[in-house]
Amino acid sequence: MVGSTIGKIYTVGHSNYDTHEFMGLINVYGIQIIVDVRSTPYSKYCPQFNKDILEKSLPANGIRYLFLGKELGARPSDPNCYLHGRIDFDRLKENSKFREGICRIEEGARKKHVLSLMCSEKEPINCHRTILISRVLKNEGVEVKHILNASESCDQTEIEDKLQKKFHLEPLLFDTKNAAEDRINEAYKKQEEQITYIPEKEGNKIGSEY
Repeated sequence: MVGSTIGKIYTVGHSNYDTHEFMGLINVYGIQIIVDVRSTPYSKYCPQFNKDILEKSLPANGIRYLFLGKELGARPSDPNCYLHGRIDFDRLKENSKFREGICRIEEGARKKHVLSLMCSEKEPINCHRTILISRVLKNEGVEVKHILNASESCDQTEIEDKLQKKFHLEPLLFDTKNAAEDRINEAYKKQEEQITYIPEKEGNKIGSEY
C-alpha cells in the first residue's frame, strides 16, 4: 500500500432507481463521470440502465458515460481468470485488460475528475466493484467512497471492518500487522466466494449483471 492517496473516486449501484432518482443521487456527490463496470451493461428489470440509454441520458444531464466493462467487469472472457469453473479475483486482478482499466481510473483520480464506478448491486459489499476493484485501488493509493444514499457513504476501510464482523474475524486484543492483514484477506476471500460468477451455474442472482 502506498503512503499517500493519489486522489478520490466514488462507487454506486444503480439498483432499481428510476432515472430521476439516480440523477439526483449522483448530483448530490457532484459526479462528473459514470464509469460502467458491468460486463453486461444491460438490465432486464431496469432498462433505463442499459448502455445505449445511459449513453444518452447521462450526457443530457451533464454527466459523461464511460464503459469499462470489458476491462473491469467480473465476467471476463479470458479463461485464465477462472479457477475450477469460478471467477478468481486474484487471477483477474493480474489480467492485462483489468490493469488497463485500473490505470485509467487512477489517472482520472490524479486529474481530480469526480468519477464513480457503477454496477448493479445497491449494497457495495455484495459487488465486485467493492470486493475487487476498490480493494485494488485502495491498496494503490486511491481513496474510495461508496455511495449508500443521498446522505450517507462509506469508505473501503469501513467495508473491511464490516466484512470481518460478518465472518467473525474481529481483531484480537494483541494484534500484529501481519495478523490483521491475513484476517482482512480471509474476509475478502470469503465474500468473493459468495458473490462471484460461476458460468456453469444457472440462476446466479448476486452479481447477475456483472
